[in-house]
Amino acid sequence: MRTFRTRTSTETRSILASSSSSRHPLEQGPGSFPPPADDVEIDLREIFGALQRRRWVLAGCVLLITSAVLLVTFQLTPRYTANTEVLIDPRERNVVDLESVLSGLSSDASTIDSQIEVIGSRSLARRVVEQLGLARDPEFNVALREPGPLGAVVSWLRGLFPAGLEDETEEERQEREQFKVTDAFSEALHVSRVGRRSFVIEVSFTSENARKASRVANTLADLYLVEQLEAKFEATQRATDWLNERLGALRKRVEASEQLVEAYRAEHQLVDSDGITVDEQQVSEINAQLILARADLAETQARFRHVNDLLGSGSGVESVAEVLASEVVRDLRQQQAELAREQAELESRYGDRHPHMIKIRAQRQDLGFEVEAEVKRITANLANEVTVARSRSQSLHRSLEELQRQRSTGEVARIRLRELEREAAANRTLYESFLGRFKETSEQAGVAEADARIISAAAVPVDPSYPKKRLFAAVGLLLSLGVGLGAVFLLERLDNGFRTGTQLEAMLGLPHLASIPELSERDRSVEGKTLSPEDYVLAKPLSAYGEALRSLRAALLLSNVDAPPRVVVLTSALPSEGKTTMALSLGRASALSGARTVVVDADLRHPSLAKTLGLQPEAGLIETLAGQVSLEDVLIHDEASGLYVLPTATGAANPSDLLGSGSMQALLEKLKKDFSLVLVDSAPVLVVSDTRVLSQTCDKLVFIAQWEKTPRGAAAEAVHALRQFEVDIAGVVFSRLDLKRHARYGYGDSYSYYKNYSSYYDG
Repeated sequence: MRTFRTRTSTETRSILASSSSSRHPLEQGPGSFPPPADDVEIDLREIFGALQRRRWVLAGCVLLITSAVLLVTFQLTPRYTANTEVLIDPRERNVVDLESVLSGLSSDASTIDSQIEVIGSRSLARRVVEQLGLARDPEFNVALREPGPLGAVVSWLRGLFPAGLEDETEEERQEREQFKVTDAFSEALHVSRVGRRSFVIEVSFTSENARKASRVANTLADLYLVEQLEAKFEATQRATDWLNERLGALRKRVEASEQLVEAYRAEHQLVDSDGITVDEQQVSEINAQLILARADLAETQARFRHVNDLLGSGSGVESVAEVLASEVVRDLRQQQAELAREQAELESRYGDRHPHMIKIRAQRQDLGFEVEAEVKRITANLANEVTVARSRSQSLHRSLEELQRQRSTGEVARIRLRELEREAAANRTLYESFLGRFKETSEQAGVAEADARIISAAAVPVDPSYPKKRLFAAVGLLLSLGVGLGAVFLLERLDNGFRTGTQLEAMLGLPHLASIPELSERDRSVEGKTLSPEDYVLAKPLSAYGEALRSLRAALLLSNVDAPPRVVVLTSALPSEGKTTMALSLGRASALSGARTVVVDADLRHPSLAKTLGLQPEAGLIETLAGQVSLEDVLIHDEASGLYVLPTATGAANPSDLLGSGSMQALLEKLKKDFSLVLVDSAPVLVVSDTRVLSQTCDKLVFIAQWEKTPRGAAAEAVHALRQFEVDIAGVVFSRLDLKRHARYGYGDSYSYYKNYSSYYDG
């Protein structure tokens, strides 16, 4: 049982004066803490730990979903599937060649696919429905089924919203009913190709009755073969009738065309001759002359166009061959040259207005006009040559046409004769072709066979094809496992707390100093009394709780071996995370180790240190900073452990200014000289800014996070805020760690093996 008493100022001064700070001679310090890794690795131990923690969630999902799937599976109506195999035989069995009329099926993939569509067609399905009377079967005719609760509701809703079938006749009703029965039949039918390159088609039909499924599958295959034979017979009959009708018309046409040829030949007395006539020779000669005349015309037109193009573009025509060959143009050019020479001689002697100069310029101008006139004359001569050449070409062309008309008069009859002969030969060939095809078709009508045959008739199935209970059970189990695993990892994802020191270090980038275990009411029961955690340290100093506190104290001392921290601030991100309890417990553990320790209540807004100790001081930290009382007057000594406590008796209007004042710095310096360890219980970081101000005057700061409770985002935000103020953070401490749960779930750190070494602790 601990007792507190307030010493007199004289006693306290003597104690403070005679005391000196003591340190533990720890030689080794911790290494630098690495920054959090950027790469995310899959930790199998963490995965198995999550599965173990959430094993009841996983087991519940598996049990619930698997049971539901099995219950639904056993409630389903069993259905049976019968299979018939039909072979599409591409081999030709025709005794005659009838490719264009009755050719067998080809063996390409499109043909097999087409036959699959034929077997699954509505027309064939309707024939099976009519032959087996499936319209009277409740399995396919919904109108014959007894309505269940859901069907009664659907019927009632249909009565509220009629579909406009009041005026429907009996025939229309039966047709609509037949249409629905055919749809139900088609849904139960499945036609597919066996393999990728085979010619075998599998016809599968599913029904609630095994014998019915077999009967329907076999009937469908039989009707498919019958339909093939009927189609071939109808095609043969249509081809025969059409050929017979065409043969009669073709026979009359052949006779008429041959008679016309003979009559025309006799009328015009046409005799075949292989010699060349005079008309043909004349036509050949004139044709040769016409070619030469057209060539001469083209050449003359080209020269004429060239001269016109030069004149039209303003260029000179002196380079044209006709102009160069003209004597007149040559004489005129010579005279122009002489006048130009004479003009050049007189320009140096007379001026531009001298009569001789005016005369010479007039003469040169007249010569230019004469040259232009001569060029125009030459151009006109070229135009005349073009006209003459064109006239000659046209004359020869008219002569050629005249000879051809004269020659054609004798050839018209011969051409007409050849036309009649060709028509007669074509009619005869067409008639003979149709006659041969008619004979082949008539012979094929008696030997036609189907292009498919049944190679495996449908047997009565023994086991139902639906539902596949084993498959459904396996799928249900896999589904439940998937849902369970998803639920487990979703809960883990939504779980926003910290569980291991590794998580703390990875997410906050700070070393994990220690983990303080949670003390249950049973753990804190000593000799029939339930102690508080800070009293439990005194009663059970060798317990796991006490050892964790000593580990924390050692970690603080090792955080700076050369200059161990003397003033340590304890804070957290949010309220109620155990910082006050930890400050008192750590202070008592330190005092029990022989170090002079004092705990300062610096949470000026919500002071709780005195209340936790059951004290009601009249003065405290605020009064000391204000100079109203001395430090020795307000220090409280815990005689059971040797701990000193500096409480806060009243609140302050300006806590941040007070904690950052020079008086606070002076107070901490005095405490630092008189005590080996000064523990400062401060306000939460995210709530107020007091801790950020206070931490500027302290050696180290310890950040406290409650196990599984402190939100990760809040902790990260608090650490970020402290780093903005360049606070020297020693590390993070877990508070209220459940050792048994931690060990049972296997989080992977040293506390996972708690059951192996729990016997070392006292209590």
